[in-house]
Amino acid sequence: MIPDVLDRRLRAYRDALQQAVAGRLEAVYLVGGLALDDFSERFSNVDLVVVTDGTVDQDSAANCRRAERWLRHANRQGAVWYTTWAEIADGLVPASGLSSPPPAGSHTGDLDTPLTRALLRDEAVPLMGPDWPVVYYSDAALRSWCSANLISLADRAAGQSMVMRTEVTPLVLEAARLAVGTLTGQVVSKSEAADAATRFVPHHFRRILNDAAGFRRGARTSMYWGPFERKYDARALIKRLAEAVRAG
Repeated sequence: MIPDVLDRRLRAYRDALQQAVAGRLEAVYLVGGLALDDFSERFSNVDLVVVTDGTVDQDSAANCRRAERWLRHANRQGAVWYTTWAEIADGLVPASGLSSPPPAGSHTGDLDTPLTRALLRDEAVPLMGPDWPVVYYSDAALRSWCSANLISLADRAAGQSMVMRTEVTPLVLEAARLAVGTLTGQVVSKSEAADAATRFVPHHFRRILNDAAGFRRGARTSMYWGPFERKYDARALIKRLAEAVRAG
């Protein structure tokens, strides 16, 4: 279910895109939390895949960038992968569907990952275009990508303060999702990952996983008395998940 406020913004963005590329827009897909019915007002941004015919000039590309203002929500900017049918289908074509490079600081391009391809193949919500696009996808690539990103996340988490709950929650749930992706090849939402990851860690880690999932969904109470106990459990969980992935 797309929240009403986002539904209006997404329609405005799609209409602005159609004007920007003058008939060369092929499809627009929701991926990420919105596609997995796991959109969080606290943490989620809007993730999209936009397919063009590959002949968009620089002026039209600039108009596409300006249209992205409709994707900003709760002070978070949306992320867009501009691509073509050929790039989606074979996974080898490096060129973007837009002919001009993304501006500095843009999220564009960050979404061209095995995880996005898995979502686009099985879970994407079309705002326009075919329901089931032809997508190049590799289970081995997904597992490898998830593993590398989890190990990187674990290294970063070891050096972060992790005192604020808003900092702990996304790290815990992303680590859980990456572990599930590595060890099972499944793509799950961050909320679902909290439950799915329990099979790979001791039972006592349910507390930090459930606390993070509850906060993502809007809970105001915590399963912890204070931030430092939560911090230690979060670090221990992420380390344990990384060890499980390394062990295979």
